[in-house]
Amino acid sequence: MTNRPSTSNNETKSESQHESRREPSTFDNNSDQIEIAQDSIQAEIERQLAAKEASLPQEPTSDNENAVTLLVRMPDGSRHGRRFLKSDKLQSLFYFIDVGRGVKPGSYRLVRPYPRRAFDDGESASTLNELGLTSKQEALFLELI
Repeated sequence: MTNRPSTSNNETKSESQHESRREPSTFDNNSDQIEIAQDSIQAEIERQLAAKEASLPQEPTSDNENAVTLLVRMPDGSRHGRRFLKSDKLQSLFYFIDVGRGVKPGSYRLVRPYPRRAFDDGESASTLNELGLTSKQEALFLELI
């Protein structure tokens, strides 16, 4: 018969208490780091959206002869509209759409159905007038890319 050292209940309790006070695993640390990184990314996105909203030009009145109302149909079928001056940059329209949070910034282009013309970030420095968006009201749709 082999002699085994007996373990008392106190020793067993001590071991289980030690296990519950274990050091965080690498997995726990990585999970925390990922959560912190995601929070940081979300905070940066919110900061960028706030900056875009602050940089939007003031909306002209409906009786302004140089105003154009741009209606954008979103992928979900909803419509977003706003007046801009013909001298405003296309970038302002992109910012307006980004601030609406319906789609991820940079994941779309704007399309005029007839005559068909797609507008993307490469033309964002052009004015609405330079791009031919000069009617009192223009209808565009958002195309995901």
